[in-house]
Amino acid sequence: MTLPQNNAEAGLAAPGKIVVATDLTDTEYLLPHAIAQANAAGASLILVHAVLPHESMPVETGAVPYYDPLRMDRDARLMLDSLARDIRGQGIDCITAVRHGFVPDIVAEVVRNSGAGRLILGTHGRRGLKKFVLGSIARQLLETIDVPVCTVGPRAHKKTSVAPVSILHPVSLAGMHESSAALSISLGRQFSAQVTLLHIVMPGAAVSRDPASALSAATAELQKLVPDRARAFTQVRAQVAQGNVVQEILAAAQETQAGLLVLGVHAPAHSWLPGTEPAAYKILVSAPCPVISLKVSPAFVEEKTEDKQHTGPAVLG
Repeated sequence: MTLPQNNAEAGLAAPGKIVVATDLTDTEYLLPHAIAQANAAGASLILVHAVLPHESMPVETGAVPYYDPLRMDRDARLMLDSLARDIRGQGIDCITAVRHGFVPDIVAEVVRNSGAGRLILGTHGRRGLKKFVLGSIARQLLETIDVPVCTVGPRAHKKTSVAPVSILHPVSLAGMHESSAALSISLGRQFSAQVTLLHIVMPGAAVSRDPASALSAATAELQKLVPDRARAFTQVRAQVAQGNVVQEILAAAQETQAGLLVLGVHAPAHSWLPGTEPAAYKILVSAPCPVISLKVSPAFVEEKTEDKQHTGPAVLG
């Protein structure tokens, strides 16, 4: 059943163009997700690869120091053209772009100039000090790109189903959660998927005094995020948990067999420092499925939290 959406919802959930940033080693797991999202949204794809400047290439012990950017350019164009032909054979418009420069700059430029409404990329999470750390390129793009960004982390590379039947959206109830909730519900309609709105109640004096009331109040707030018209075409359920934000979200992703997570993300500049990655970044590289992140305005978060007792982290919308 097709119901009308407002322009903001339609633009977020059904972009006309989707950019796929690839380093040419990740197409096997990126493209199936890109094709599924393009089919669901009726979007075209733009495959983008950046040929790095010679001076930025690391010379490792035993590596051949000679670097030929023209050959890299040629090989990238041949590979992307072949992939684009295969995608067009599946009925999806697809073009390619090979540019010379630093990856974040090139990808941001293509997203901006093409008018794309979504970016898809892989995150090469690295384990250090017993935890995952988000790669620097993904961090920069998440903090600079204004459209929703879909990241496919290390644990989602072998995901067998690319058309999700279950979508999980952690909600902080303090921030731009209305927009991110609307996005998750709209994606649920596109994929005919069940949507779970999850809120994590953090420890505090009020919660300790009356935990039942805190859980009940949070459930009621989640239910308010579901428009009556959405219930006609999408199954949406509210879920409230207590505990560690990252652990509870990852546990819920496993429990609901989520094929897609939707996050509202606010990442301050200092989050780049080792050991300070916010909850959202840890989820991005640890999630068992792709994650669509919607950037949250810090000013908007402050305004929304001024007269409200905050029970969840501002990094999740």
